[in-house]
This record gives sequence, C-alpha cells and structure tokens, in this order.
Amino acid sequence: MKITFIHPPQVFSQYQIATGITPPLGIAYLASFCLRHGYEVRVIDAVGEEPGTVSPFRPEIFLRGKTIADIVDEIDADTDLIGISNLFSFGYPAVRELSDAIRKKHPQTPIVLGGAHPTHMYQEVLNDHAGDYVIRSEGEIPLVDLCRHLAGEIPIEEVPSLAYRGGDGAIRVTENSRRIRELDNDNVPFPARHLLPMENYISSHEAHGPTSKRWTSMITSRGCPYGCTFCNIRRTKWVGRTANDVVDEIEHCMKEWGVKEFHFEDDNMTIRRDRLMAICNEIIARDLNITWQTPNGIRASVTDKEMLTKMRDSGCVHITLAPESGSERVVQELIQKGRDFSHDQLLEVGRMARKLGMKVAAYFVIGMPGERPEDVEETIKYAKKLAKANVDEAGFSLLIPLPGTPIWDEAVKTFGKPDYLDLLIIGDLNNAQSYSPYITSEQLGEFRRRAYLSFFVWRAIYHPIAFAKTILNVLRGVAETKTESYIRTFVKRARQSEEAPSGAPVLLQSDPNYAYKNSSLKAMRLVVMHFAKTLLWRRT
Repeated sequence: MKITFIHPPQVFSQYQIATGITPPLGIAYLASFCLRHGYEVRVIDAVGEEPGTVSPFRPEIFLRGKTIADIVDEIDADTDLIGISNLFSFGYPAVRELSDAIRKKHPQTPIVLGGAHPTHMYQEVLNDHAGDYVIRSEGEIPLVDLCRHLAGEIPIEEVPSLAYRGGDGAIRVTENSRRIRELDNDNVPFPARHLLPMENYISSHEAHGPTSKRWTSMITSRGCPYGCTFCNIRRTKWVGRTANDVVDEIEHCMKEWGVKEFHFEDDNMTIRRDRLMAICNEIIARDLNITWQTPNGIRASVTDKEMLTKMRDSGCVHITLAPESGSERVVQELIQKGRDFSHDQLLEVGRMARKLGMKVAAYFVIGMPGERPEDVEETIKYAKKLAKANVDEAGFSLLIPLPGTPIWDEAVKTFGKPDYLDLLIIGDLNNAQSYSPYITSEQLGEFRRRAYLSFFVWRAIYHPIAFAKTILNVLRGVAETKTESYIRTFVKRARQSEEAPSGAPVLLQSDPNYAYKNSSLKAMRLVVMHFAKTLLWRRT
C-alpha cells in the first residue's frame, strides 16, 4: 500500500504577524510509523517545499506554499490513500478546497483527514465530503489499522478512533483508540524528517521561537491534564518520552542535519520535574554543544530556581510563560487555569530566569467571553510588572474559539458559528473580534495596541540597555526573542512590498538576511514604520 501525506498551504491574512513555518512533526510521526509497518510513504509538504510562494485565496487572505493545483498534480496515480493534516480551524477552508480538487482528479482514492479541527468537527468534515474518513485524536494506531482495513485484513468497525459515512449514509464513529503509553523510538520512531525539505525550514529562520542557528522543532511529550477552557487538548493524559530517547533524537538531528538549536513544542514540557531534570543531565553528560528553548510555554507552578538553573546549564536560552490574563477572576473563573497558578509565582519565575541569563516571553489572551474592561486593565497592569521585572517580551493574542472547547460552545451559542477565516484575527494586528458582550471589537483592538505600547515603553524605561539591544539585534539580523523574529519577518515583507503592485499581498522571502544586505538605516526605518502602523495607528 502507498500512502501520500499532504501538509497543506498555510492560510494567512494581509496583516498577520505570526506566519512562521515549522516542520510538520505530526505528519512526520505518522510517516515514520507507517514506514515501520511496511507501507510506502510520500510527503507533499506544500509550505516547506515552496515557502516563498504566495497566492490569493479570499479577499485579503492568502495561501503560502504550493498552489492547490500543483499539489494535486504531484499526487501519484497509484496512491492507495491520501492523508491531509488540518491542525487549525482557520486552515479548514483551504483543506476543503484542496480535497475537492483531489477528488476531481483522483475520484477513486480515499481521503483521510486528521488533526485538531477534523477531530472535533468530524461531522461537518464528512458532510462537506472533505474526507472519506476522519481520524480523531492520536493517529498512529488508527491510521495503520485503516490501511489494514483498506487492504481487506480487518472490518472497518475494528479501526479505532475513526469517523466515516456508512453505507446507509449515516455518520458512524468507532471506539476511541488506546493512547500510546510508550513513546520511545522502539515503539514510535523518530519523525521522518528525511521526507521533509529540512534545509528550507532551517534556512527560513521563521520558527515558532527565535532562532539564529541551524534549528528544528521537537516533541518530547503529549497531552496536558489542565483544564483551560480555550484549549482543545484540555484534560488529556500526559505521556512523556524518556530522557535517553529525547537526547538520542537530539544527537540524530545534530548528525543528519547539523542542528544546533532545538525548539521543544510540548504542550507541557515541565510537568514532570524528574524527567526534565534527567533530560538536562543527559544533555550535559553527553557534552552536547546545543541551545534549546520552549516556545510553546512551560507551567510556572512547577518551575523553580533549581530547575531553571539546570535548564540553563544544559543550553536553554529562552522560555515562554503563559499568564493568559492579569485578572485573577479571568484566570480562575473564565479560563480555569488551575488553583496552583499564581501571578506572583509566575512573576518570580520570569525574574529568576532573566537573572540566570535566559530570555523570557509572556503571553496573554484577551477578549474572553465574560471578560470586562477592568479585567483587561488588570492584564495591562500585570504586563507592566513583567516589563519591570525584565521579562523580554509580551504577546497579546485575541481569543479565538476552538472547536472541542467550552469557549467554542459558548461562542456558538451567543454569536453563532464563526466563519473559520475570521479566526485569523489571533495574529492579525489590524483586526479584532471580541467574544465578550462587555467589550466591543473596536475597544478590544485599542486594548491590544495599548497593551503592546505599555509593555515596551515600561521595558524601555526600566531596562533601556536591554531594549536598545533589541534594536541592535534587528539591525544585525539576529533574533534572540520572538519579537525580534517577528520584526525580522516584517522587514523582509516590507522590503518586497515596496516593489509589489498596489493591492498585492506582502510576499515573503526565503533568505533570512534579505533585508540586511542593503542599508541598515533603511531596514530600521521599515521596522519602525510597519510596527508603528500595525500597533499604534487606528485602521481607517
């Protein structure tokens, strides 16, 4: 049996700040698992193969990567199964269009969808005929069993975690698959990075976190037991890999691709203190000259100075904290982050990490259902405390409801089902959509602009040298923080947009040093102009 996996093009809006590209590790894990079970596998990575290609999709909405037509043309005629990944709900319209195009050219080839969106919206996906099958949640075991079914080895009812349309037209769901409890290489092989265009990812320097070296992302655990109401993996069993297995993969990436920088994308990497300490000790014992970071965040309530020191000693250079809100009411009543969360403790973790020499980011979510203006004021006030404590950067994302969460159910009940493309406002600094009846969308946009301005002004006042270093890093083309990475991307877009026709999308360049090959002063002018426009000016 031959399987073709597709990483679809990235959907982004004209004013998106966070359109970085990272290797699709979910697909790479499925590919390696299928290879181990004897199946032939091919990956069509639309984003990774053509990161500089941008095509229009909807008004002010664009696709980054191979065009849908080119993807369809690349699918081999003898493919037995086509798998499409769909992580984010705002990407579903493109996935649906891709699936329709595939059906026209390959009408007899079954299509299976996986990822967070189809997991929770499988009925809609199947009613749209975007897929013949949907694998819900963890995909390795169900996918191999689906292949066995298609080969005539087992009945479809024995394929776990599957949604499909029966012969009578009704949508049917099989029992959930058992979670994989042993994630080490003997059971789940390292992701098949050799099937991905790794050099394109490495050279793009558009990772989830800041990067200046040869880098890759990694996942060392799955799941998160906490109950944040906006998260679609809430209250799932946490399963972690052993320290030896994690560091074996690090060495594998160093040997095969010369990687020196690792971005751990775990949903909760620090939840098991003994395991994290063991990973750090193993990196030190093997004398690996690497740097690493946690761009997806760590849990401050389980982090202390000893752990931070060990992280620093093993190469950790950047951590991300997630206070979510500066309001105690929002954190506990609306988000339900957990009683072990403490604003004071998170502030202290940020302060300690900075004293140890690590960069620190803090990320907030505003516009929660039930959030009031005074709650957002508390967030801005708390962000100022973080700036005073020398936290390097803060992000203020707008709440977007995700299918499978209590927030989604509440938003649909109050406002109706959102247009998936409207969810792009999470990273679009020129648009805002409030899901709180107490805050208008216009107010929310103003709050976000003021939050960014307040944080950076306070940081400039209390830590002028560190603030000035950010400007110097931009001029040198170095990124030690996510903010510097975003600015670097903005510069690349700005320079090309100067030459683009009126109304054309702000295209992306694959050369990370593109903006710095000419005048540094001109590059700096572009940074100031675009950030001022995006963060401070009202949209007219």
